[in-house]
Amino acid sequence: MPGCIPRGASMGARALVFYCGLLLTIGAFSVDITLPFFTPMRAHFGAGHAAVSATVTLYIGFIGLGQIVFGPLSDRFGRRPAIAIGLVIYLAGAAIALVAPTIEVLLAGRAVQGFGAAVGPVVARAILRDLFSGPKLAQNLAIATGIFSLGPILAPLIGVAIAEAGGSWRSIFVGMLGFGGLLLAILARAPETLQQRRSDALQPAGLLRNARAVLAHPQSRHFLLLGPVAQCTMLTIVAGTPRVYEHEFGVTGTLFAVLFALHGLGIVIGQTANHRLIARLGPVRTALAATAVMIGACSLIVGFALADALTPYRLSFFVFLFAIGFLIVAANSAAMTLDPHGPIAGFTSSFFGFVSSAVGALFATLIVAATHGRALAWGAALLAVCVLCALALLSWLRRPAPAAHGA
Repeated sequence: MPGCIPRGASMGARALVFYCGLLLTIGAFSVDITLPFFTPMRAHFGAGHAAVSATVTLYIGFIGLGQIVFGPLSDRFGRRPAIAIGLVIYLAGAAIALVAPTIEVLLAGRAVQGFGAAVGPVVARAILRDLFSGPKLAQNLAIATGIFSLGPILAPLIGVAIAEAGGSWRSIFVGMLGFGGLLLAILARAPETLQQRRSDALQPAGLLRNARAVLAHPQSRHFLLLGPVAQCTMLTIVAGTPRVYEHEFGVTGTLFAVLFALHGLGIVIGQTANHRLIARLGPVRTALAATAVMIGACSLIVGFALADALTPYRLSFFVFLFAIGFLIVAANSAAMTLDPHGPIAGFTSSFFGFVSSAVGALFATLIVAATHGRALAWGAALLAVCVLCALALLSWLRRPAPAAHGA
């Protein structure tokens, strides 16, 4: 239950959970708003699909790298200072991308931006662990992840609105500067939730000791390893769908953005169900049910592709179904990893985020590059990753050891 917010604070627990949701959104917002501009960016820079797709995967990869820093930093100096530093770096990266004269400079700006954006998910999860534990942690992380879905819904539509108004691809980075500034303004009202700062949080010996503590815990170790698998599914959707829609159906621009935005509704439905089902089934069985939905959606993509009956509208519906599940797996894996480690929540969130983002981005990049926008190959690769998720969850439920709290 909430217990770390000082009396008289200008922001209560519910508002702080909402702010954590906005912090989680920074990643999706800064990716999805770019999707309608993939074709204009290729034309402007004379770059190929792989180079422009790298503006997504590189950004996500550096989010993973940044989380190595911001979790321990927030354990040492507090959640609020870490958020402020990260947002300033994010804004600097957006400014570099805004004025980029070449694709290489654009990618450099996205790397800087991703490094700063890492503060969003890693410190948001740490704040939630400061406030909650057990099933309440998983439930409130589900609420924050539901708020996160505003990014996938609104960002592509904002991108379309910018394009329809005659704005260039550079305009989207003005939008990112505005969003980052808004998060900084809200931070001024947010309370500090870290009760005890750890003086050794940034020391190599302390980092190593914390890593050993996380890896030594069976529950944390298992779901730390599941995190990249769940992240890979999400990144394969985000980075791969623009190429699939264009290659298979010639769909780009406004129509693509509208179709892609629909998958955000799936996230909302999924996290609403997640919040309720955790109380009945626990986070692991809820994640397993979500994985079954994901497997079903991938099977439909593969089946319709084999029958040469896949259309952009059917694909959009199947991605919507898939989206109901993938963030349930990711959010509940994060909660299961974090829950046993309240005193080092920042580090644990950092460790989980780095492994999930960096490894997930690597494999998603390989999948997108290898499938070349072919719906059948792309759907089959997603299906294989989802089956791996299901096997990992089943192995936890069937382990001989006593069930961990919340399983």
